[in-house]
Amino acid sequence: MQLYVRMMLKEKMGSFSLVLERPFFAFPLHRLQQLSDLDLLYNNGHVPIATWNKNVLVSNLQTSEGGGNSGFVMFSSRFLSPQGWELLSNQNGQIQPQLMQKNVLPPTFKPLVCIFSEEEAGDGEWAYGNFPLEEYIRALERSEGELYYDHSLGMQYSKITEQIYVGSCIQTDMDVDTLSNVVGITAILNFQSATEAENWGINSISINESCQRCNVLMINYPIRESDSFDMRKKLPFSVGLMLRLLKKNHRVYVTCTTGLDRSPACVIAYLHWMTDTSLHAAYNFVTSLHSCKPDRPAIAWATWDLIAMVERSKHDGPATHAVTFVWNGHEGEDVNLVGDFTGNWKEPIKAAHKGGSRYEVEVRLPQGKYYYKYIVNGQWRHSTASPAERDESGNVNNVILVGDTASVRPLVQQQKKDANIVKVIERPLTESERFMLAKAARCIAFSICPLRLAPK
Repeated sequence: MQLYVRMMLKEKMGSFSLVLERPFFAFPLHRLQQLSDLDLLYNNGHVPIATWNKNVLVSNLQTSEGGGNSGFVMFSSRFLSPQGWELLSNQNGQIQPQLMQKNVLPPTFKPLVCIFSEEEAGDGEWAYGNFPLEEYIRALERSEGELYYDHSLGMQYSKITEQIYVGSCIQTDMDVDTLSNVVGITAILNFQSATEAENWGINSISINESCQRCNVLMINYPIRESDSFDMRKKLPFSVGLMLRLLKKNHRVYVTCTTGLDRSPACVIAYLHWMTDTSLHAAYNFVTSLHSCKPDRPAIAWATWDLIAMVERSKHDGPATHAVTFVWNGHEGEDVNLVGDFTGNWKEPIKAAHKGGSRYEVEVRLPQGKYYYKYIVNGQWRHSTASPAERDESGNVNNVILVGDTASVRPLVQQQKKDANIVKVIERPLTESERFMLAKAARCIAFSICPLRLAPK
């Protein structure tokens, strides 16, 4: 197979793809250590297919020896559609039978689907890079005992309260019968996308029909898997849906594909926002009842977004975010940060030299909008690597928006390029913040039409 791919690199023009089917379940991370470097490219079990684009990835596909670097590739989303799979199926005839006999894949692989080239590059999402092999091996050792999703085990769920259950995706009509007749579920809040369901071979139409037959309300509100920003933006509406369902005395099953991230995050956020439970206590409570590892920072981000919705202005309280301001200049410069948050531009903060051209200053700030600049060797300058605005006097200042505002109709758009790094702070809320959080979360919930369970 490796020989054939090298031949493709030499003879074919444009982009081409080596496509392998996804394993039936996510491959246990600790077993990856036993595979070769080349195997690691494909068999992580987290993406449906692995592809190369010759135009962006230059590699002779040699496995590394000793302390070399091991590469990684990610999939092109264009192959996730039904038309994409049909395209792949039609390409199977291009594989030479004798090639498959001479290049037998390891038993951990599913069979090779196809190797094909395309004359014109189409729309797709490509990612590539490398990492030191020793660091990756150490990461695998640290991951021993970590959670991973095994689809072959079927639907797995846990009871959180009398009205709330959480778990992995519904795979069959029998799962719906179990939830309805055994558990007593009357409503399902599902964060799995149609594409995910299709990738896992789940018949969504049949499951929806089973829900109707069992008189179970099915609500689909897709949240992208492993996307912290999408989770943060959609969490307030998700919790609002939960409150609406629980207020109507439904017994709710909250689910996503794995049951490890999105669904427990929603339950934790509900307990934190609606029952005045601290995030720490809510997180520990849910994770003690259900094996999972939800995105805790995304919940904290969404918490401050909700509070900002009520405040409508700069936060009046302790810091909510830690901001690392980054200046990329030249080695040996004297760099200071000055802005709204440095004594009204009167108390510059000296930046620490982090090596090369990089200088950093970390400042803990309440959420809000801030203007700032750098003083470099005595000269006032703005960074071209971060957003900037011109004031009424014509001066150009950098600007940073710390935090955001929650909405019942979240606008999930690409974030602006910024060299600065913003991290959320998780801390106990003040009494005023707890009041504003409860008010904001309920405002979102009651902005949902109870009949259609959609924004009014």
